[in-house]
Amino acid sequence: MFWTTTGLFMSFVPIEKVRSEHLVKKSEPMILKSFSSYLPIEKIVQKTSLHSPVEVKLVGLLQNYVYVIKQKEKTDLFDAFTGEQISPISKDLAIEIAISHFMETAEIKNVGLVSTPITEYKGKLPVWKIDFNNDENTTFYISSESGELLGRRSSLWRIYDFMWMFHIMDYKERENFSHWWLILSAFLAVFMSVSGVWLIFYSFRKRDFKFFRSRLR
Repeated sequence: MFWTTTGLFMSFVPIEKVRSEHLVKKSEPMILKSFSSYLPIEKIVQKTSLHSPVEVKLVGLLQNYVYVIKQKEKTDLFDAFTGEQISPISKDLAIEIAISHFMETAEIKNVGLVSTPITEYKGKLPVWKIDFNNDENTTFYISSESGELLGRRSSLWRIYDFMWMFHIMDYKERENFSHWWLILSAFLAVFMSVSGVWLIFYSFRKRDFKFFRSRLR
């Protein structure tokens, strides 16, 4: 019964609301100015210890322009005009970035740098955890390397995650849904459904159906 109820809950609740998509502002593209004002990428590479970057992008960050230089194991941000390294993202900058993504107006309840894996976030670390003081207890996770919004959590997400944990019966990682306990539960659910349908017909006798036919006439 509990296995079926958790599945019903997860099917009933819109996944967009679970992911707090309604609380995230849609990012508008920033218009790039003349390239003559940007610091050449070569100078940024020369003044740092970067070697063999995998990807280099020029993007907007809080009405400013930065170079995102990705390597195999890390990502670095540099001011596109001064060449100053912005990463790792500071606490104040992480708060500004979180507020810029947040659709509502709410005070910041708590801010912390997460360096070890936690239950509700399993992405790349370290990451800034920004808690908003709103009705949904929203939390944004901001990358300390790139400043990207990597995760969104809320009270509904935490309830959903709890239901998901019981439904797939993986109480540690909450990711494995291909094991014998789950297969057994699914088999039992099918067996109960089929036997229940059979018992409906088995519980009636022929005279019961004759009674219904006579009433219909």
